[in-house]
Amino acid sequence: MRRTGFVALIIFLALGFSGCWDRIEIEDVAIVGAMGIDKGQGDNVVVSLEITNPGALAIGTHAATSQSPVVSIVTRDEASTIRAAITNAQRRTPRRIVTGLIGTVVFGQSLAREGIGQYIDYLVRNARVRSSAVLATCDSGAGLLQRPFLSPLPSRTLAGLSESAPASGMTMTATITEFAAKLSEPGIEPITLHTVGRKTKDVQVKRQGEEVKQTDPAVMLEEPIDVDITLDGELPADSPVLSPYRESSSGEFVPGITIDIGIAAYRDDKMVGLLDGVEARGYLWATGKLEEGTVEVPDPGGSGKTIALSIIRSSASIKPVLDEEVVRMDVELHVDLETREGPLDTDMTNETLLQALEDSIDALILHEARATLNRVQKELKSDIYGFGNRVYRANPKLWAQLEPRWNDEVFPNLEVRLQVSSRVRAPGAAYGLSAR
Repeated sequence: MRRTGFVALIIFLALGFSGCWDRIEIEDVAIVGAMGIDKGQGDNVVVSLEITNPGALAIGTHAATSQSPVVSIVTRDEASTIRAAITNAQRRTPRRIVTGLIGTVVFGQSLAREGIGQYIDYLVRNARVRSSAVLATCDSGAGLLQRPFLSPLPSRTLAGLSESAPASGMTMTATITEFAAKLSEPGIEPITLHTVGRKTKDVQVKRQGEEVKQTDPAVMLEEPIDVDITLDGELPADSPVLSPYRESSSGEFVPGITIDIGIAAYRDDKMVGLLDGVEARGYLWATGKLEEGTVEVPDPGGSGKTIALSIIRSSASIKPVLDEEVVRMDVELHVDLETREGPLDTDMTNETLLQALEDSIDALILHEARATLNRVQKELKSDIYGFGNRVYRANPKLWAQLEPRWNDEVFPNLEVRLQVSSRVRAPGAAYGLSAR
């Protein structure tokens, strides 16, 4: 009897506490997919939020209505802190703003050059923003959120870019956690993914004899922003931009789409420069972080044509050589490749030609890695390679002496010896040669 009464009591209590007392329904929240952070007036910050409409995404392109539903809006608020800017956006948003699903945080270049440490601190401390969110640097954070590409949501484009772009071999990604860790780790500087955003200056064009200010129709804004109006310093003079292009359907001039990618180099929490194209690949060679990509070298058979090879894997062995007067880095690079395209009349079964091909690849890798290293050392003066961290781990006492002048004096003059060893593992079936 006692046992039956105890079970009944448990069931009664369970029924009494069932349900989620603090639940929030999906139709009551405003889900933020991406956040843009730009420099405002004075010490203010401008926060742009891409707020999605889940209902519109569910309807898709087969909606019965004649007008497509709004997939997302971009709010833009200026305040002295990120938190205050989000609060301002909440005043005009009929749903509760939720930041827990932010996948990408984009910093505008102007703000990044002044320093983003306090904003990284906010993102790390704020439990409502995922620490795994990818950081990106763009000419303007807001501009990157205003035009989607191959997706109805800019945030999906950014998330996809962070996953697929490393396959180009010319960029890499960093999360909030990774960036914050490098800020606290001795002897290594942080990097972020860099994307070229649309040009927001000088895109006023003439059409049919009239001056026309173009606005972006791809995403509805609370107050559509004329694209030739920018915040002070939103586009630094050396910012790479894409020129307006003519849409084939309407014939109108519109700003360039954010497509190009690279690496933004930081010193402490300040961006000091951009590595684009082969410069970014040169950095990835020397750090052994090149995941995929394509290498092109001349045909060693003398046809005058080009052979394209895919990178299978790469690695780098970095060893510090230390004594009382000399600090040197010995870097050994190892790369495995496969032939993907080339002239069919080249005899790739010829060991001499194959060795000549590998020698050409070695020379190309060495040139790219050395060129990027020279620029980073002499111009950027930021140890994004982590050479100082190698010294710290090998000899903490020596590092304590070198740390105060590492980036300004030691790193720019550091001797780095690069050695490259490439191997073409599978020249390709078209050449009739099996993998070595």
